[in-house]
Amino acid sequence: MASRTQRRQKRHPIRKLGQLLLGGLLLLLLAGAGYATYVIHQAPTITQAKLQANPGDENNQIYVRYDSIPENYRNAVIATEDRSFESNNGVNMGGLFNLITSNVLAQFGDGTARGGSSITQQLVKLTAFSTSKADQTPRRKIQEIYLALQLTKNFSKPQIFEYYTNKIYEGHELYGAQTIAYYYFGEPLSSLTLSQTAILAGLGQSPTNFNLYTNPDLVARRRNIVLAAMLDDNKINHHEYEEAKATSVTDGLLPR
Repeated sequence: MASRTQRRQKRHPIRKLGQLLLGGLLLLLLAGAGYATYVIHQAPTITQAKLQANPGDENNQIYVRYDSIPENYRNAVIATEDRSFESNNGVNMGGLFNLITSNVLAQFGDGTARGGSSITQQLVKLTAFSTSKADQTPRRKIQEIYLALQLTKNFSKPQIFEYYTNKIYEGHELYGAQTIAYYYFGEPLSSLTLSQTAILAGLGQSPTNFNLYTNPDLVARRRNIVLAAMLDDNKINHHEYEEAKATSVTDGLLPR
């Protein structure tokens, strides 16, 4: 039988390896925390004036106040973009988890990297950063998350949603949901049908591709995804869902 001393000698290298791994992990965590702190200190400042600023010019945006944004539009955007918007601290944790896992898997050739930004994070990007994929670096993501947390502390959810609704690029060199509502349908958001509202709520993902004049079939598929999200969130009933889904996306569309 092995003596107690021999067993102790066998365990010693394993214990030492564990201590080295733990030490290395702690160093990585400290380095990561130090880097995050450094990056956060260099984050830009977002003021209310910047949040309200027109991304284009006076001809590219019709500003809409929160009280004039219809409930159907708010429900459609939240159900599609950020279901936890009303309760989260500026960061959608489920979306953040999907962002991390999809990007890690994509590095190994398994699937494609997906975004996971909350509505508040999207507002930060539209206000302070470029939306170019080339600029989607870990450094900017840290700053984006930090600024989203700060916005949630300093502004109400209605304010954040109002700024976001007016900042979104909608294609055709236009910004804001009210602007594109008039451009496509000649009506304010508050006068649109459920189908038309779902169309506009889905534009922000890819406004160039979801061009109602040139890609109505693609727009229809996107609209149906928005309607399904609203139904799943119990914001519309099955009859409303089926009726809106059966409506042509070009119904009420102004001549180009």
